[in-house]
Amino acid sequence: MTPNATPESEYHAARATLYCAAAAVFTYPTDETVRELLDPEAREGIERAAERLTVAEEATALLEALAETPVEDLESAYNRLFGLPSDDGTYAVIPYEAHYTTRDEISSEQRRIATVVGLMEEFGLEPSDEFAERQDHVAAELELAQVLAGQRAVALESGESAAAERVGQAEATVLAEHLVEFVPAFAHDLRRATDEDAYVAAANLVEALVSYDNGKHPDPTVSADTANGGEAP
Repeated sequence: MTPNATPESEYHAARATLYCAAAAVFTYPTDETVRELLDPEAREGIERAAERLTVAEEATALLEALAETPVEDLESAYNRLFGLPSDDGTYAVIPYEAHYTTRDEISSEQRRIATVVGLMEEFGLEPSDEFAERQDHVAAELELAQVLAGQRAVALESGESAAAERVGQAEATVLAEHLVEFVPAFAHDLRRATDEDAYVAAANLVEALVSYDNGKHPDPTVSADTANGGEAP
């Protein structure tokens, strides 16, 4: 526990830890990514955070599956699920929010993506050069949740209650109007599409985490779309 840490700030740091792990699992698997998740210190931190957020069973199942699955098998599964279209041009699972929330209406899809981009820019999150996906990709939105939880923890540690409240409202918006709107459906599709233990476990964890976290946040006071002068999709 750091000198300025409080139980509340540590709670939000635990949330950030889990969102970080969940986001990493939905990026393209590499030796480095898996090694970082399974590093003993990182693994202990993930398990401790999961216990605090009542998702220990799901987190443990994911870590065990990652430890038991060769990276090349994860790569093959990722490509089958998200990376390579079938002969008819469709994907097994589409990892984008707008696919689930706009019914493929182009104008609504563009507004939805723009809203996500606006939230990311507001809180200083920029995709890395290696990340070639749209910003409504599940990994990007989970990383946004990680950044917000981390910023809230820091604000609380620093005694900046107004900043913590502002970030908390942004978190409520991201959860209620974005993550909860598509992550459970995405997780359902993922479980139906694969029997790869690591991705089944990842689906279970991310659904449990988002559902739990949304239940702990109040409803957002202002819709992100309304705040940006647009209509809700």
